[in-house]
Amino acid sequence: MIPLAAAPTVPLLDAPPRRTGSTPRVAAVLAVLLGAATVIGAYVLAVLDPTGRALDDAVLEAATGVGLRSEGLGVLELVGVPTVALAVVALAGVALARGRGDRAVGVVALVLGAQLVTQALKAGLVRPDSLEGNSLPSGHVTLVASLGLALVLVVPRALRPLAALAAVAVTGVAGVATMVAGWHRPSDVLAAVGVVVATGGVVTLAGAMLPGRRRPRSA
Repeated sequence: MIPLAAAPTVPLLDAPPRRTGSTPRVAAVLAVLLGAATVIGAYVLAVLDPTGRALDDAVLEAATGVGLRSEGLGVLELVGVPTVALAVVALAGVALARGRGDRAVGVVALVLGAQLVTQALKAGLVRPDSLEGNSLPSGHVTLVASLGLALVLVVPRALRPLAALAAVAVTGVAGVATMVAGWHRPSDVLAAVGVVVATGGVVTLAGAMLPGRRRPRSA
């Protein structure tokens, strides 16, 4: 009787290496591209283009005509330096409590970086046929959206969908408040969101490229 061959203890073919870090990097790059495209599109279509500019102004006029200016100003008064600083400290504290010092640094980098980009764009971009100067992107919406995205980054994975919904809702409220108060046009709000998305992608990409960074699956 011919004995059956024993199963090989060593695999004949090596398994392909797992690329655990590639997905976050790809997502971060896509976020940068999407955010940049949003800012560029908002500026070109709603500021430089006469038709888009007229439509943008018409929406702003309709928003200011609903009679909610005082309510909008009340919401915007909440977005001040003390409130933002307290929120940044709280979010960084959550990250540190979870043992994620890299994300605590990311919170600060995201909020400050997004605001710096917004102020640079607001100062550098030109709005045709306007004596008031350029208002794109909105600084207030940038602050609120960056805090919302920071919340998504620091909470546990299971809570991120809920945190994302909260971030979208609060950012939407802030955007509407800037319009009913007469501070910003819709394009300013959209561009602010684009700035935050792009900055978040840059911060995430920088964190993913840190040597020896811990990447727990439960984070």
